[in-house]
Amino acid sequence: MIELIFFVFFFANTVYVLILSVAGHFYHRTTPIKQNSYNKIAVFVPSYKEDNVIVHTATELLKVEYPEPSFDVIVIADSLKEETLKQLKETRAIVIPVKFEKSMKSRSLNFAFNAIHKEYDIAIIADADNILERKFLQDINSLFHQGFHIIQAQRVAKNLNTPMAVLDGLSEAINNHLFRQGPNALGLSSALIGSGMAFPFSLLKEELSKIDSAVEDKVLQVALVEKGYKILYQKGTLVFDEKVDSPDAYKNQRRRWIAGQYDILRKNFAKGFRLLFTGNINYFNIAVCQNIFPSRINSIISLFILSISFTLIYPENEDILARWWGITSLYFIALALATPRHYYSLKLVKALSLMPVVVIKTIQAIFLSRNANKTFIHTEHKNSNTDNSYLPK
Repeated sequence: MIELIFFVFFFANTVYVLILSVAGHFYHRTTPIKQNSYNKIAVFVPSYKEDNVIVHTATELLKVEYPEPSFDVIVIADSLKEETLKQLKETRAIVIPVKFEKSMKSRSLNFAFNAIHKEYDIAIIADADNILERKFLQDINSLFHQGFHIIQAQRVAKNLNTPMAVLDGLSEAINNHLFRQGPNALGLSSALIGSGMAFPFSLLKEELSKIDSAVEDKVLQVALVEKGYKILYQKGTLVFDEKVDSPDAYKNQRRRWIAGQYDILRKNFAKGFRLLFTGNINYFNIAVCQNIFPSRINSIISLFILSISFTLIYPENEDILARWWGITSLYFIALALATPRHYYSLKLVKALSLMPVVVIKTIQAIFLSRNANKTFIHTEHKNSNTDNSYLPK
C-alpha cells in the first residue's frame, strides 16, 4: 500500500513535468512592436553587501537603449561600504541607503517604494548581479503598449566559469522551459523568478506592501494570479544572472527555496483546490502544482532512491520493478526534452561529474531548510563578466 501511494504521487509528478516539457515546444514568443511613446520606468536593484558587483551592475544598467529622461536605476543599498556608496553616487543611479535588523529583499523594496516621490508607469526588479541586455527596456515598453502588464523576462547564465555554474545555468534553462514556456503555451501564467520582472508601478507597490518574506517573488505571484492577472514569459528579452559557482553556495540557496516552496503550499493548498472548482486553474497551478512536487533534482534523487529500495524489497515482482524504473526513465526523458539544444556539449559532460556532490548538498539543504524562508540567506556575487557561449542560438 505504501509503495502504491509513493507511485501514484511520483507518477503524477512525472506526468505533470512531461506535459509541461512537451507544451514548452509549442510556446510562441510575443514580438515587441516598436513604439514612439515611452513609459516612465523605474529599475529597482536591491543590493545587500554586494560591494563586489553593484557599481559595475549600476553602470551597465544605465547603458540600456532607452531615452534617459524616461528611466531611472534605483539602487537600494543595504549594508554597502562607504566607498561603494561614493562610487554609486558618481553615476546617474538613484541611491537609497537602508539598514534593517533583519534584511530581506521585500523590506528593501518596500522602503524604496515609500522613499521615492517621482511618478513612474513601470517597475522592474533586477538583482545586484543582473545585467539587462541593451534592448530590454524597449521590449518591456513595447509589450506594455501591446497590453501585457506583468512580464517575466528570460534569465540566462552570466557566468559558466565552474562546473557548478554550468549545472545551475542548466537548471534555470530547464525551469524556464517547464514553468514559463510550458504554462504560457497552455494558456496559463508563467512563474516568476525573482528578477527580470516588470509590473505596473502602482500595482507592484500595492502588492509588495503586503509582503514580508524571504521568498517575495513566490508570494507575489500567488497574490497576482489569485486576482486574475496573467504573467507573460518573454523569451528573448534577456537578463544575465550570476550562477552559483560552488556546491556550498548552491546548498544555501536551495535551503531557502525548499522552505519557501512548502510554506507557500501549506498556506494555499486548501484554497488552491477551492479555486480550482471555481475555474481558477492558474491559481491551482501556481500555488499547488508548482509547490507540491519536489524540484527536478529532488525528484531525481527521490526516484532513484525509491526505485532501488523497491527493487531490493520486491526483487521478484516484475510489475513493481517495471513501473518504478519506467517512471524514472520517463522523468529523465521529460527533462531531456526541456533541455535547450545548446546545452548538449562537452562542457556539460564535464560538469555532470559534479553530480554526486550536488546530490549530497541537495540532501543537506532539505534537512537544513526548516525556517530558512524566514531568514535572508545571502548568496555572494563576484563575477562582472558576461559569458555568452550558452546564449540561445
